[in-house]
Amino acid sequence: MNAAPDAEGSLNRRRILDAATSLRMTMVGIDTPAGLLSVLCDDNVGGDELAARIEAQPVLSARVLAVANSPYYGQAKTVANIPRALMLLGINALRGIAAAACVKQVMPNRIDCLPDIPAILRHSLATAISGEMLATMSHPLLARDAFLAGLLHNLGVILQASLDPTATSALIVSRQNRPNELIRALEHEHCLISHEECAGVLFDEWQLPDSLVESARHHHTPSEASPPHGILANLVWASANLALDCGITYSLEPAAPETDYTHLSELGLYERHIEAVRKELPERVKLLSGAFG
Repeated sequence: MNAAPDAEGSLNRRRILDAATSLRMTMVGIDTPAGLLSVLCDDNVGGDELAARIEAQPVLSARVLAVANSPYYGQAKTVANIPRALMLLGINALRGIAAAACVKQVMPNRIDCLPDIPAILRHSLATAISGEMLATMSHPLLARDAFLAGLLHNLGVILQASLDPTATSALIVSRQNRPNELIRALEHEHCLISHEECAGVLFDEWQLPDSLVESARHHHTPSEASPPHGILANLVWASANLALDCGITYSLEPAAPETDYTHLSELGLYERHIEAVRKELPERVKLLSGAFG
């Protein structure tokens, strides 16, 4: 009885990975951005090893140091090398900076049906910052994962566009005409595979932690995430919507939806927390996105 769904799931996974391969996103050697992302998400990798991995890639190392010396981190003296960045900023900040640099490298410069890849990157960065802020207020131990999950959550949009550009073009038109309709409903009309599933399959292939796979697969409906990962999925959902509330939009999310955050009280987050993030987020995004160029 389950053969057909299993066969369809396997076929969709193969389609997603073929699209990822065409974009060079399935290259996971130690010297590739995807390979380093899996290291950055691995709790078993300590600070010294992480610093060595980053230093081994001169372009990435230069980018990390540029961001570490930016106004976002407010260092009084120059951060001259990666070990110094590790000492001054801490391992989680170093992971976050390097992960953002890797995501920028993983993203293609151009896909014909997606007119605004830089805006997608900016929204992802805003979601990461917002998620880290919310987690710090309520679940500090999840702050690092909230940053990483927010940063990565929209990579599925890129895969979806590569997989079916005609459908993505139609989806963008529908979003322009019906900006307040749920993205999942519009995807059901136009797309073979959702962007959430695309991200989940890619992250599983990269062997990222289950928490990041689940939060990517369910960031629009966090209640569907498996129980151990529901908090992180809710943080990504809230932080992505807060980014939109602040006008940090892109073609597939052209407007902020009417969002009810009251259920976040179950996570210890209340209106005062939401407002604090909403007040600070635009400036933080401006500073950090400016550092990445």
